[in-house]
Amino acid sequence: MRSLCKVIIVDDEMLVRQGIKHLLDWEQAGFCIVGEASNGLEALDLVEELQPHIVITDIVMPIMDGEKLVRVVKERYPAIEVIVLSSFSEFDYVRSTFQNGVADYILKPKLEAEYLLSILNKTAARIEGLGNPVQEERSEENQIEQAIDRMISGYEAELSEEVVSRQFPYEKFVLIGVDLKRMKESTWQKNIEKQWDRYMEQFGTQQAKYMKVRSLSGTLLYLLNADDPWKERIEHCKQFISRIVQENTQQIPLHFVFSDRFTDFFKLGEVYRDQYEKLKRYSFYLPTSLVLERSHLPALPESLSEIDMAELVDGLKRKQFHKAFTTFLEHVHFKSLDYETDVFEFKSLLGNFIFNVTNTLGKLKYEIVPLENKKYDYFRQIDEAMYARDAILLIEKFIQEVEGITSETESSVNPGIHRLLTYIQEHYAEPITLTEVAKEFHFNASYLSSYFSANNNEGFSEYLNKVRVEKAKEMLVFTDESISEISDRVGYSDQSYFTKVFKKMTGGSPSQYRKEQVQEKQNL
Repeated sequence: MRSLCKVIIVDDEMLVRQGIKHLLDWEQAGFCIVGEASNGLEALDLVEELQPHIVITDIVMPIMDGEKLVRVVKERYPAIEVIVLSSFSEFDYVRSTFQNGVADYILKPKLEAEYLLSILNKTAARIEGLGNPVQEERSEENQIEQAIDRMISGYEAELSEEVVSRQFPYEKFVLIGVDLKRMKESTWQKNIEKQWDRYMEQFGTQQAKYMKVRSLSGTLLYLLNADDPWKERIEHCKQFISRIVQENTQQIPLHFVFSDRFTDFFKLGEVYRDQYEKLKRYSFYLPTSLVLERSHLPALPESLSEIDMAELVDGLKRKQFHKAFTTFLEHVHFKSLDYETDVFEFKSLLGNFIFNVTNTLGKLKYEIVPLENKKYDYFRQIDEAMYARDAILLIEKFIQEVEGITSETESSVNPGIHRLLTYIQEHYAEPITLTEVAKEFHFNASYLSSYFSANNNEGFSEYLNKVRVEKAKEMLVFTDESISEISDRVGYSDQSYFTKVFKKMTGGSPSQYRKEQVQEKQNL
């Protein structure tokens, strides 16, 4: 019996990859799918890491197509065989791949189990070194890997409970993973993988088992199997994650997802779809959450009615631009607090807003050529936005451009910022905080911080301190109140802290400032 022939599947359509993976009983046929990729560039990283015997690749793909992939693979790894998938219209491309040493090709309309297996067997016969017997233990590992892959893809696992119990002898399971697709630098991505692999090896020596899920391109996912104490194990994992993030010199946001514990291995697919995938999507609204768990999610806001786009357009037609923009921004800020909101729906709402504003301004005879030229760039950037806050910033930038076109100068700052500044001016004497102001205006606190800095050239705390110090300076000059009383009246409960802030902003202490002002008056 020959050793299993390792195969990588490369196609930009996930459904095609899934269809190929579940077309055969790969292990029984003598093959093993060790990875998959959505383009040639991803595939090259997998080829280097996994050293497959055969690569099955599509021709037309983004970033790097199949034709270039074949050329690079055969140059770097001449022993690896390549099978090309194509449609009838792509045959000219297929012909060029044969010049680079492709083993065979399969027309997608003829992609059936028997035909695919015949091509695979013919190709495998050309590969040397497939004559070693397969160890039984390794065979069971392959069965488990294939079962996990099937369940994640939405299929039932064809696996006996005896095999599961031998490979996973402990009672409870948990899925832990992180999406690495955001990392354009493959070196850093590999570094994280290596660190996690080493950590999992240590984990596996402490009355626990684990398995790395290799079939998800761009995702680092592990299935952990252990008994209690789970709380201590999870906390240890989180500490390790914190160390990884501290070493993240590229400052690329990472969000590690932890599923609930479950006891039935055959529920893995359900847990993956209903927990892992959902939590991963929630990171769009929770940019500061390093670890995402169902039991530690923030409270959801009260239900929000959908914005009436027709009413917003009517407001634009009446040239009530400031009111329309402020209403829309407040709506999307509040909506971004609901992490269960479908990401596509949220981005579509923003794109719809841009479309309606541009279209309405055109009907009002405004000069919209600059907006029309940038409109599709805004659509693209919103579509590519990692987080809701980034997408909202694009909307605010768009609104600024619209204000320039409509000459709406009633407020020279971004919609909403005037109200924020007014609120601080009116409430500076109270113990207000960024979090409290965010709640008042239905903003996300972390977003409000960046929003405030971007539109007011200084941070929230800096501005609040500036307002308080200016008020304190007035009181020091025009009242006889003590420093302690003034400190309290401008919102500082701690006089020493007030003195520190005052000195930092003016260069001297409150008492020095009062003395200097008194002397200046006397000299007049």
